[in-house]
Amino acid sequence: MTTPDRVFARDQLEELSHAPVSQVFGPRYAIQDDRARQTRPPKPPLLLIDEVTGLEGTPGTLGTSGTPCRGSIRTRTFVRPDRSFVDHTARMYPGLTIESTQSLLVLLSWLGADLDNDAQRVFRLLGYEATFHGAGAPVAGETSVAEVRILDHARQDQSLIVFFEADCRVADELRLTIRNAQAGYFSYQELSAAPGVRWTPSRSAPPPGRAAPSAVSPRSRAFGPTLVRAFADGRAAHCFGPEWPPSGSPRLPSGDMLLLGDVTEFAPSGGPWARGYLRAETLVHPNAWYFAAHFHHDPVMPGNLTLDGCLQAMSFHLAASGFTIGKDHWRFEAVPGHPFVVRFRGQVTPASNRVTYEVFASHLVTHPYPTLIADVLVTVDGLKALHAERLAVRLAPCG
Repeated sequence: MTTPDRVFARDQLEELSHAPVSQVFGPRYAIQDDRARQTRPPKPPLLLIDEVTGLEGTPGTLGTSGTPCRGSIRTRTFVRPDRSFVDHTARMYPGLTIESTQSLLVLLSWLGADLDNDAQRVFRLLGYEATFHGAGAPVAGETSVAEVRILDHARQDQSLIVFFEADCRVADELRLTIRNAQAGYFSYQELSAAPGVRWTPSRSAPPPGRAAPSAVSPRSRAFGPTLVRAFADGRAAHCFGPEWPPSGSPRLPSGDMLLLGDVTEFAPSGGPWARGYLRAETLVHPNAWYFAAHFHHDPVMPGNLTLDGCLQAMSFHLAASGFTIGKDHWRFEAVPGHPFVVRFRGQVTPASNRVTYEVFASHLVTHPYPTLIADVLVTVDGLKALHAERLAVRLAPCG
């Protein structure tokens, strides 16, 4: 069934994030209205979509044995400078740009993911390959148009696995593609018993090539929370030393979007590949802002927000290596045209204590734009929860 005239406005999407879904989808879905946990988009400020402009599929088919499940959804996100997912250069954060394909959750619910779920299983993202294109993440004043397509689904033991892909455009320009993406439904027992990511850098050969040396010798091999916050506030010289300009240089996000607590080790030529290593840690607070938004009665840190933490750790590596010196009015960005793979095999919940980001540099290029390519491993209380493969961050001029 195709419903090209169906439009869900912002207020309806906010209802879907916490209210009975039958208020938006209709009486067919009333059977799940009293269930504590079900498939929902996040609440504000992590509700990143503003309207649904198209919906295709057959309600109630998801999870039906032997029936291929396909469907698509199209949405708009209005990028404004006053929104929390926009950085100090008025650009969407890369991880939250990927998170703006969260309309998958609306589509899954509409297709009937919870009609026979009985709140025993919850949605979790498993992984994808992503590529930014053109001008990259949208900027204030632009409208990001996303299309998410469910390609198929399968049963793995008692878990439902969904395969999907997505595109994001601004006007007619492609800005983001997501391919080979998977998500699934799991019980809390299965999630607590997750074995984690099966990747070990010391047993993995780095890609051919080498890393360029640091531009300057680092002031320190560790940076406490006060120094990290100073860099995020635009005071690079206070964090790194007098060679860095006192203001105007690229910086990390500040406030709630600063996801690094302290940098406990920085070794420009260290790590098992001897091409650069950084470890950053942050404590998890059970009342963190993202738990209240993501999800209703199922608090978990968005995996794509954790990806932004990976990008912040890599940006800090570039800055500590001296490559932001002389780069006033430049910014950090995910490298356009460079595909990377992210795998999620763990989660951050209010019961978690510590998140550790480890950057294993494989390439560091200095010209024309300083660029770091690395694998990043995220560990949550000792469990390898996320592996970002061939992630790339560069410095680029603003404007």
